[in-house]
Amino acid sequence: MRGKLLLIGAGGFGRVAMEQAVKEYDCFFVDDCYPDKKEVCGIPLVGKISDLASLFGTYKKLVVTIGNTKLRESIYQKAKEIDFKFPNIIAPSAYISPFASVGNGCVFLNNVVIQNSAHVGNGVLLSPGVEIHHDSFVDDNTLIYSNSAVRTYAHVGKRAWIGSTVSISVNAKVADDEIIPDGTVRSAL
Repeated sequence: MRGKLLLIGAGGFGRVAMEQAVKEYDCFFVDDCYPDKKEVCGIPLVGKISDLASLFGTYKKLVVTIGNTKLRESIYQKAKEIDFKFPNIIAPSAYISPFASVGNGCVFLNNVVIQNSAHVGNGVLLSPGVEIHHDSFVDDNTLIYSNSAVRTYAHVGKRAWIGSTVSISVNAKVADDEIIPDGTVRSAL
């Protein structure tokens, strides 16, 4: 029997994540931005973020697919207090080393690679083609867009927002809440 999964956020990233999640779960959206809609891409809209406590009896699992890193973190905090569980959504083409450490509530889209001894925290969203190299660290609720690489021994802080085609170089640091624009190379200081 397939389990039910709430996807918090029916925007662009939520719809893309849903395409992977429906392979394993019966999915339902929660979103505050569609008050007049009953569904998005054929997936029922069952409430707003403020409804999470009342939805808990019917749904036990959720993943937050909102790109805003601070909002994503706050929703996970509320959901944790309610006692929701946070599975990972992982595209079949993603590769995760059995020697990597991965948190909960993550979304790893097509062709993501997480190498040996890398650490990826909770609530991390990785777009297609992202590489997390060996012995690097990506902290909770970070968002990394397409074709970016976090190189060996690099450290990405909490709630960081990293654009597309970014290279976080060997031993480089990204601070908590830092925004790295598309096409940037972050070198070690």
